[in-house]
Order: sequence, then C-alpha cells, then structure tokens
Amino acid sequence: MAVGRSRLARVIGPILIFLGALLITSAIASPIYVADKLKTIPLDLDVTTIAKSAKPADSDADAEFPAKQLDLCSFNKPRAQVNEVAVTTQSRTLVTAPSDKSSMTVQSGTSMVVPSIKTKGDPRHPELTGANKNERPCDDGLVQAWVDRVSLDRESGAPNGKTSEATFSPGESAPAVKLGDRKGLQYRFPAGTEKEGKYEFFDLITRSNMPLEFVEEKEVSGTNTLHFRGKRDWVDLSTIRDGNDPTLGTVLTKTAGWWGIDDVDPKDDITLNRWAKTDVDLYVDPKSGIIVDQSQHFSQEFRLPGQVAPNTPRAVRDFRLNVFDAQQKWDDATVRSQAEDAKSQQNKIAVAKYVVPIAGGLLGLIALGLGVFALLVSRGAVPAGPGFGRGKRKSDAAEGSLDDAPTVPTESGEDEPATEAFSAQPRPDDSQTEAIDFRDRDQRDQR
Repeated sequence: MAVGRSRLARVIGPILIFLGALLITSAIASPIYVADKLKTIPLDLDVTTIAKSAKPADSDADAEFPAKQLDLCSFNKPRAQVNEVAVTTQSRTLVTAPSDKSSMTVQSGTSMVVPSIKTKGDPRHPELTGANKNERPCDDGLVQAWVDRVSLDRESGAPNGKTSEATFSPGESAPAVKLGDRKGLQYRFPAGTEKEGKYEFFDLITRSNMPLEFVEEKEVSGTNTLHFRGKRDWVDLSTIRDGNDPTLGTVLTKTAGWWGIDDVDPKDDITLNRWAKTDVDLYVDPKSGIIVDQSQHFSQEFRLPGQVAPNTPRAVRDFRLNVFDAQQKWDDATVRSQAEDAKSQQNKIAVAKYVVPIAGGLLGLIALGLGVFALLVSRGAVPAGPGFGRGKRKSDAAEGSLDDAPTVPTESGEDEPATEAFSAQPRPDDSQTEAIDFRDRDQRDQR
C-alpha cells in the first residue's frame, strides 16, 4: 500500500507542477496579451442605431415637428415652401471584407426619412417609393440615403486609408465617391479614450474632419461617459466636386419671387449655393471606446457663394432659405443597447486584466507547492504523514527488520531484542572448544 502511494505521488507531483506553471504563465500573460486583444474592435461588429428629431434647446419649434425641410414639390410653385417635419434616421454598421487582425472594413448604410409633415389639419405621412437616382417623386418621404465604406485600424478606430468611399444617392446605379484625407472617427473610439486626448470626427455631409473638444463627464444609462463636442463651420457644398461639375442640387437658380427675396425685382434670376454644417455631441465609454449616445445637428441652407459682386443688393446678401434643419438624437432603445455593449466589454477587459491574474496566480502557486511537496514525499525527503503514505525504501526496510524481531527477557526483567541478548553472551575461547570436542569423542568411543 505504501509503495502504491509513493508511486502515485511521483505521478501527481509533475502534473501539479506543470499545472501550476501553466496557471502562473496565464496570470502573467492575461493582462498583457488577452486584455490588449479585447481592446481591439471585434470583427463580429453589427450595430443598428435609430435617431429621431429632437427640439434644440434654443429653438421655439414644435416639439412634435421640430425639424424643417424644403418642400421639393414647391419647385413648381410660385414660391418656395419650407415644411415643419419629424425626421427619423436609421443606420446599420457591420464588418465586411477585407478584414484581418489589425484592420477592418466597415460598411454603414443610412437612411433619413420624414415619417410625418405638419399641416393645417392632420399630419401628412409621405410614402417611401424606393426609387432610383433622379427618379424620386417630389413628395417622397426619403430625405437622403448613403452607404459608407471605410477601413479602420482595429485598435484606434481611425481610418487607415485603405478604403474610403461613399454612395450618397439611393439606388444600385449610383456611383461610389472616393473620400480622401479622411482622419476623423465615426463608429468607434479607441479603448482607453482620455478626456485630454486629441480626437476628430469625420462628417460625411461636408466630407471633412472636425476637431472634438471635451465637455464633461456624464453618466448615460448607468455608464460613465466622456462627452465630446464638435462644431463645423458652414461649407459651400458646390465646392465639393465628384468630377468637373458641382454635386447635383448644390447650385440652384430661381427668380427672386420664388426665393422670397424682397426689395428686388421678383422676376430677376438669382443663383444661390447650398451650404451645410454639422454639429455633433458624442458620449463615449472611455474603457471600451463604444459610443453610448450620439446627437447630430444637420443644417443646410441656400445662400450666396462666398465671393459676390460689390453691387449685390443687401437683401440678396443677407438672404437665407432653409433646406434642411434637424437635430437627430439616438432613441432610448439604442442608448440602452449601446450601454449594455459597453458594460459587457468592460467586464471582459476587467476579467482578463484583474480576475484572471489574481485567481490564476494564487491557484498556480498552490498547485506548484503541492507538486513539489508530492515529489519530496515520493523520494522520502519528507516523512510521510498519516494518510499520505507510510512506505519505506528497501534499505530502510532491511534496517528496520531487526526492530520487529522477537524479544527475550533479561535478568533485569526488561524486554530486550534477541539479537542483543545473543551478542551479549561471552564467546568461548579455544581451550573450552577443544575440551568439549574431547568429551564428545570419549562418549562416542564408549558407545
């Protein structure tokens, strides 16, 4: 039985040592390697967000219809008309090829629609025809649709220049437009975002990067976030060229009467350009880089280009016509979903960075210690305790066999080993031996 336990200790010892070393190695590697890998944007990214028009804080707009949109059907009427509308924007962002361990290609499809228009009676609900480019009816509910494709660095979330293009018109026949000098973030911030960091946001409408400034720390849906704000100056969209000509719809010539410009001949043709600017508020989870909440204020209007003739009437110089004005804020369901994703990612990082190193290190040390102890016991360097094994080596057994020999009583009455009693007897000398031999011979002769 003792021999069996000794052999078992010799087998278990190396196993426990190996397991302990493995746990300690994992504890060391987890915060260095695993946690860093969790900070990269996952390749299974698939996010759907919904934003609805909200009333700006400094606006007197109708709470139900807080946005404004130029009525395209009024192009055939004597005067331009701007409607009060509600706007809903839906986006779906996912990962496509090519993507690898360091780079990923993100495709994001966005549609901006007007579900209802304020009228004197009941609200009007425009239909969505899904028509192709240049074939949409003037009363279609689709404001704009675009598909953005961009390659991002999986750690920083910033464009890496491999792919950067967008399709700004609905329909499969619309060509993709290359977007150069793209640096700003859109879909993800880096894990470990700092309020002192220098970040930019890329605006697809003006196709430009805007610097972001830190505003405050704010809790959003139970998640501590960093609030960044970006503001873009007005951009003349007619200066953005996809080819030799201005982008369609960015330059419009109509009579002064149609524009609604006073103090000039209403029949005079006046050409105005379409200008745009975008303000953005982002609430970012600093640990994961996930955008928990987002609000974008899109503003577009027709007005004169930057360079005008000196004799241009003041009424024309100061004229502005709203084309589109809407502040789009993510709805509650989107914010909750983003907050849950942020918390889930935080937990994964925390487990890899703190829980695994501590638990793995402790268990590894325990296993390592037990393994060393088992090897020492199997080699006899440590006395076997009760229940652990009482086996002895062959030499020990041989030496200890005398201890088990029978004892004989001594004169003093104490029990002593038989071997000790035997060795204590005096050894007969040679004369005594010879006398014994002679007596034996005489007795044999007499017989």
